Amino acid sequence: MNLGDKMKLIAFDVDGTILNTLDSIVYQVNETLYEKGFYKIDEPEYIRKALGYGSRYLIEQALMFSHNHIYDAKIIDEVLAHYTKRYNAEPSYLTVPYVGIVDLIKKLKEEGYMLVAYSNKPDTVLQPLFKELVGDGLFDIVLGLVDGKPGKPNPLVLNELIEKLEISKDEILYIGDSEVDVETGKNTGVKTIAVTWGFRDKDFLETTSADYIVDTTDELKELIDSMK
Repeated sequence: MNLGDKMKLIAFDVDGTILNTLDSIVYQVNETLYEKGFYKIDEPEYIRKALGYGSRYLIEQALMFSHNHIYDAKIIDEVLAHYTKRYNAEPSYLTVPYVGIVDLIKKLKEEGYMLVAYSNKPDTVLQPLFKELVGDGLFDIVLGLVDGKPGKPNPLVLNELIEKLEISKDEILYIGDSEVDVETGKNTGVKTIAVTWGFRDKDFLETTSADYIVDTTDELKELIDSMK
């Protein structure tokens, strides 16, 4: 498939692609564990590898961590509720956009691409967070997780958007930092680019079915430009 001058829409993952939320999530997970009487996780890498599948999966993994060994669904629900309340109260704490990403997005906007941000973060949290750290007007559509709709890598939400916009799938590019994003793009039937500055390293991303892998925002812009 040659994207060429047909490409119209670029969809971005958020956590790990646009926003570096790792320090914030590590902090909130550990404070939650401590306040609920469990051991903190002293390996940020463990938490990093659990990111991308949503908050419940994250808390399940945190409670499975050595010394905790909790698998009870009721306890998971209680800890998840506590974590959600903590995180939602200050989602921008310790969170910053990755270096160069906002400038890249501005350039793509100026060049006429339709831009979509798509996250497994709850939409009620994503919208104000995105507005605060990325700003208004750069993205045409910002999509977070809403009740009744499946999260990534299920393709339903993107497929509904594509159908509504009446854009062909060979006119769309999906950019993310994890296997979840690659699977989302593949399940939707669009080309994918994996970035290595987020929550998965390059060696791991090379085991996925990403169409392209880039290390910097400059490389990402060059790749997009080469498709014109």
